[in-house]
Amino acid sequence: MDLAERLSELAQALSQASAAVGVLEAIEEVLEEYGEGDLSPEEAMEEIQGLVEEFRAVRALSEMSPEEIAALAGEEEEGGLRS
Repeated sequence: MDLAERLSELAQALSQASAAVGVLEAIEEVLEEYGEGDLSPEEAMEEIQGLVEEFRAVRALSEMSPEEIAALAGEEEEGGLRS
């Protein structure tokens, strides 16, 4: 494994770790709101599920190669132009 590959793997790991920390902080906020009575159990669960989905999307993007991301961006752009 060359240096560029290793750096790419480290960047992916850092991105995932950063996203995970962000999700945990947001979950902590949701739990505080729930504890204060600002959210019902159902609302808190919906918020947490949304945060987990967001994390999964970030993780999927961080695991893509630059070429895959460019192709995905091109598909999004084409889809946006057709709408």
